[in-house]
Amino acid sequence: MRVLLVAFFALASLAQAHAQEKTKKPDSACSYMTSNGDTYAIPGGEALCWRVPPPSYKVYTLLHCDAPSFQELNRVKRGDPRCNKYEDRQ
Repeated sequence: MRVLLVAFFALASLAQAHAQEKTKKPDSACSYMTSNGDTYAIPGGEALCWRVPPPSYKVYTLLHCDAPSFQELNRVKRGDPRCNKYEDRQ
């Protein structure tokens, strides 16, 4: 009877560990913070265009979210179709 009880608990723990492993999802977002302290998240694979500091107000840096960090691609102008979101705040 004791062996049966130990086998039951071992099987239950394995099933629980397997279920927890399936529910874990990797963090597939990039986050950034503006100068006023607001934090935003961009889903993985999305592009963000961040305004270049003055005096170039019309130029943006195209950033691609390769979670958990951004990868800088190149400089673009506002209206570029590759940008999913524009961030004008510094």
